[in-house]
Amino acid sequence: MKTRINGMIVIFVMLLLFIGSVEAQELTINEILKLEDENSPNSEITISEMTIFHKSGSKRVRTIKVWMKGEDSTFVRFISPANIKGASFLSVNDNDWLYLPALKKVRRIATKDKGGSFMGSDFSYDDIGGYSWEEDFNSELSGSEKYNEHDCYILELTPKNPKDISYSRIKRWIDKEHFYSLKTEYYDIHGDLLKVLYSSEFEKIEGFWISRKMEMQNVQKGSKTVIEIKETELNPDIPDKMFTTRQLEKK
Repeated sequence: MKTRINGMIVIFVMLLLFIGSVEAQELTINEILKLEDENSPNSEITISEMTIFHKSGSKRVRTIKVWMKGEDSTFVRFISPANIKGASFLSVNDNDWLYLPALKKVRRIATKDKGGSFMGSDFSYDDIGGYSWEEDFNSELSGSEKYNEHDCYILELTPKNPKDISYSRIKRWIDKEHFYSLKTEYYDIHGDLLKVLYSSEFEKIEGFWISRKMEMQNVQKGSKTVIEIKETELNPDIPDKMFTTRQLEKK
């Protein structure tokens, strides 16, 4: 009887050790990116307030409406103030266009200019148009740490085609529980820290965790831009014609 009991104890201990080792296993980089992607709606329409804070202390406030579909289609239209109302930006499959009512002309943005300031903000055209983390970057999991009381994975990304992306590398903090990005560091072509994006005020809407506040700080210029989402609609049916250059000039 004693031998049988001892044998059962050994099996129980081994089972506990096995369960513990499984729980301790970290996810792979591909699993993390997949779970993050699953937290993103297929399409989205938002109305946001964009506030640009200059180093001098002055600020400018703008209202924008954004349509997004998949990873490759983004359309932005400025609603106010009056002097830029109607200005529009389109990004489709890494091709970007800008329309300014004052010039009454659609301008295609060259690859070398995509790292430039988006309408005077601290976001670049590429930041607004978005990236495919899997297609555009080589990614690796560099570790884990706690950030603002969140247990996070730390991801290091380098562009697959450096000529197409204005950053030499990007470092991201991904929440381990809900798989959304809390902090992103952008490094310039010289390897120096250029900007930091802070995402906060997360709200679960229709099963998706949405950040209602994004703050991009340019540590080299001492400026920052804050985007606060005021209205959002998830997974709306957006027609493909919304993401065409013809749409840029429409009021």
